[in-house]
Amino acid sequence: MGCEHRQQSDPLQLPKVPRLLLIADDPVARPLTAALSVAAGLQLHNRGRLAEARAALAAGAFDAILLAPTNLDPDTAAQVAEIRTAAPGLPLIVVLPAHDPGLTARLTTAGADLVLLPPLDAAALAATLLRLLPAPAAAPAAPAPVAAPSPQPPNAAPAGGGKTPSELEVLRDFSPVLGYSLDYRQLTQQFVLKLREVIGVARIAIFLETPAGPAAPEHAPPSEHLTCAAAAGVTRDLIDCVELTRRSGIGRHITRHAQVLRGDDPAAMDDPQARREFEVLGCQVALPVNDRERTIGAALIGGRVTGGAFTDAELRLVYHLLEELGLAIKNSWLHAQVAASQRLFSDVIGAVTSGCLAIGADLAVLHTNRAFLNFLRGGPGSGARVDFTELPRLLAAALHDLVERDRLAEPFFLTSDKTPGRSWRVSLVPFPNPERRLPQPALALVEDFTQIQSVQRAEIEASNSRLLALIAKRFAHEIRNALVPLTTHHQLLDTDYDSPGFRDSLKTALGRETGRIQRFTEQMLFLSQPAGPAEDLVPVATLIEQSCARAARALGLEPWLVLEGDATAALVRVHRPGFAHALDEIFLNGLQAAPGAPMRVHLATDGGRLTLRFRDAGPGLTAEVAARAAEPFFTTRATGVGLGLTVARRIVEQHAGRLEVRARSGPDDADVVLDLPLC
Repeated sequence: MGCEHRQQSDPLQLPKVPRLLLIADDPVARPLTAALSVAAGLQLHNRGRLAEARAALAAGAFDAILLAPTNLDPDTAAQVAEIRTAAPGLPLIVVLPAHDPGLTARLTTAGADLVLLPPLDAAALAATLLRLLPAPAAAPAAPAPVAAPSPQPPNAAPAGGGKTPSELEVLRDFSPVLGYSLDYRQLTQQFVLKLREVIGVARIAIFLETPAGPAAPEHAPPSEHLTCAAAAGVTRDLIDCVELTRRSGIGRHITRHAQVLRGDDPAAMDDPQARREFEVLGCQVALPVNDRERTIGAALIGGRVTGGAFTDAELRLVYHLLEELGLAIKNSWLHAQVAASQRLFSDVIGAVTSGCLAIGADLAVLHTNRAFLNFLRGGPGSGARVDFTELPRLLAAALHDLVERDRLAEPFFLTSDKTPGRSWRVSLVPFPNPERRLPQPALALVEDFTQIQSVQRAEIEASNSRLLALIAKRFAHEIRNALVPLTTHHQLLDTDYDSPGFRDSLKTALGRETGRIQRFTEQMLFLSQPAGPAEDLVPVATLIEQSCARAARALGLEPWLVLEGDATAALVRVHRPGFAHALDEIFLNGLQAAPGAPMRVHLATDGGRLTLRFRDAGPGLTAEVAARAAEPFFTTRATGVGLGLTVARRIVEQHAGRLEVRARSGPDDADVVLDLPLC
């Protein structure tokens, strides 16, 4: 008996796609990638440095290398030598940014197979790359058969009973499926119908994970359950009650291994869940649906309509077709997410009360919402597109400067003839591109500030009214206190004038009360006008002694001052009347706290600054009172209007100084600290 030996051919095996490693920085890689994208039959992988691709080179992941340096750098020859050492057998092409004969010679010596100069022709470059690639190894010859096989006519079916169409025929048959690429369910259903026709099977079902919604986190884990997205030859009620899971059965095997699983494989026979799923769906083979990054689903295929088995070549072709389907499904999901996000964004922008105007890099109006149309046209309008020339001149100029020159204007106000009596606040927001190139898109936000400004004006008016009422109340109170003793003496003037005691009392009352009115008048004047120029150079100790004496006389006390520190001879340049009034106010507060007791002032210098620390003999201020002591009209006494320390702080600040009122925490702490620059 003769023995026949035949090497089985693989008519459906896909050809190898050459992989090109491009070593270039991003500004150079982008135009090269765009140019080479027109060349069919190349996979391009860009890396910025050789170090980023060493592991892939060692694993034989690339078929050729293209080096594109940014500048004419002498170190490029060393880089070529390094690449040649890392990949001694791969074709190496160098694309220089300009002509340099000396560098070209060094690169060739270092190991470059070809050095190219701009301008580059994409088709010629691709053809050159393909010619430099090593020719694929020829298939080993089949041993001579003992008995010649009987000839088969063209397009004959294999022993298993399935078709053996060429790859071009398969691509032609599946090309109509691409018309459904924006709807992944219709795309999958059309793919199922076409695949069923091509490989001649009874039933097919494709299970996919649930696509992420527009609000899903960027790195959200995939869904655990795989539901049927399309099927042929399987009843609807069966599809509705069957789903796969990544945790067990066919879904677990497909997700973990991304390999073809036959129903009679040991992995399936030993898994009760997988065996049950094959039986329920009436299928014989399960294949993964990949998107070239991960498994997004599984395809279950039943037996042939003729009863034959699937060959490995057929399953490989189906595997790769399903991979292309997975990539198309992923792109469809991404498109749906982008579309949903855009609709959501448009709905949100349209519903906000602020007007929104989106401007493209070419100054074209990309989007306007209802609020902006109300600002621009006085109403939502007829829905006609807004042209850039229709914008108010001030807004158009600000947008032009931002888009073309990256000059961001501060928020400003506009009025519109279409909305008289309304005030609109405009804020601009740039949207720079990753390369920070100009021109750039921008967004204009237009807010109706009419009501806000009205409320602000009303609040200011109300605040002014409250302030005027408080000033009037304090003024009337202080004047009334001064008039009471004067009115009393006026009533007794006719009967008691001859009495020496009455005349002394009248003289004292006149001096004290007119002094009170004079002090209040000066406080109001210092609050209402700036201090005079600081042109007087005087010893600070003299000013302190004179102010203490004036304050003591105003209160009918004897002055008692203790000067301490190493800066009693310091000179200060001040506006003497104003600064003296500030010191008077500090001493008046201190002497009122402890009448007849000494006032202590400590003077010290530090880094060109003079510090005066005032301490009276009283109990000191609480933290709450110290925090408010310099507020206008704040007082804890029955007399006075509460402007003394307010005026003192204002005068000190006009002399480039600081005044602090403090609560005591220790026995030697100051009540008031005044800091001034030395002359």
